[in-house]
Amino acid sequence: GAIAGAFGATMVYPIDLIKTRMQNQRLVGEKLYKNSIDCFRKVIKNEGFKGLYSGLGPQLIGVAPEKAIKLTVNDFVRTKLTDKNGKIASPLEMLAGRTAGACQAVFSVHQVSFLNLATSGSCD
Repeated sequence: GAIAGAFGATMVYPIDLIKTRMQNQRLVGEKLYKNSIDCFRKVIKNEGFKGLYSGLGPQLIGVAPEKAIKLTVNDFVRTKLTDKNGKIASPLEMLAGRTAGACQAVFSVHQVSFLNLATSGSCD
């Protein structure tokens, strides 16, 4: 689960980086980029290809455990709900997915709350 989550996050990270930079320029007031393609080109020009992945480390630290929790809980619940013939009814399969999603959401909310506290200086 952690490896799959980390791989997925790595694949979409450049898109997320561009989106974040486009959103942040609205907060600053000064427009650095005309559009997403312009932002992409400027990141490559000014920071190189590696610039598209700047800040990936902290993202992976958060995503890997989150996905590992989701997939582990899903497997655990599915195992408990599977009958003696190795079959699981669709409603029980959905229950396993919802349970796993709820556990992932709890972890995500905790992580976001911690980051908000840390960036506001309230964690001292």
